[in-house]
Amino acid sequence: MLFRNTVKTVAVSVALLAFGAQAKTFQYELQDLGSFGGEIQYPGLDLEGASSVILTVDQEDQWSPAILTSLEINFPNAPSLSVSNFQVDDGGWRHEAIVDGVWVYRQLDIVVDGLDLESSNNTMINIEGYVSEANNFIGEERSLNFDQRLFTVHGQLIDVTPSKVVDVASFTVDGNPVELSLRDNPILDPNSISGDMVFVVELLWFGEGKEVYHFHAPFGDESKFYEAYKLEASTTPSPDGDETAIRIKVKDAQGMEFETHHVYLEDMLREAYEF
Repeated sequence: MLFRNTVKTVAVSVALLAFGAQAKTFQYELQDLGSFGGEIQYPGLDLEGASSVILTVDQEDQWSPAILTSLEINFPNAPSLSVSNFQVDDGGWRHEAIVDGVWVYRQLDIVVDGLDLESSNNTMINIEGYVSEANNFIGEERSLNFDQRLFTVHGQLIDVTPSKVVDVASFTVDGNPVELSLRDNPILDPNSISGDMVFVVELLWFGEGKEVYHFHAPFGDESKFYEAYKLEASTTPSPDGDETAIRIKVKDAQGMEFETHHVYLEDMLREAYEF
């Protein structure tokens, strides 16, 4: 395909986000779920085979600690379990909460093990629920009785924080329209083994279908606090035809502006569509 001779910029930018310094909320799910009941079995209460687990984490900024604010476990044959008000123990890897009035029980102790909120992607975590053994439930020192386990759920933590399209750029390539759609939140690079993050550009090329291109987010561990807001295209002439370069403009939590490296549109299409 003769990309450089046929690229024409049509329109860039349809939306711009307003940014400001504010806390950010991250949402995670457990994949590769394993789930089974514990030593305590109540007739008619089936806690086998949890269907989904959702965790919500809030963080004020990259300098503040991340906080597990809620946990939701859904079961196919029992009402869902919602947990909040976690306390942190064991150097931040263990989160514990007390839940009143769940199912047929007056009180449950919920324990989340292995959750490192400073590096929370692709980690394996374990969640257990215990029937409380406190006698008076008021001011008594508590300890877990492992013979009172009600359920266990474990799985791989995956970032599923919602994102939205914030900018669209349109081009014509080889006589067919190409549309680039930019999403605001970065994600973990699916091809990285070191936890790198990327910005997502969705591609729609008439006659070729839909694909995704990932722009490297060059901001290290702070990348999750950056948000993309604009696709910037620039076209320069060359002996082989015009070359169109694409950059992503981003802002951090304080509203400071940055941009990624540029990638030629030809190279984006070649990599995404594997030509």
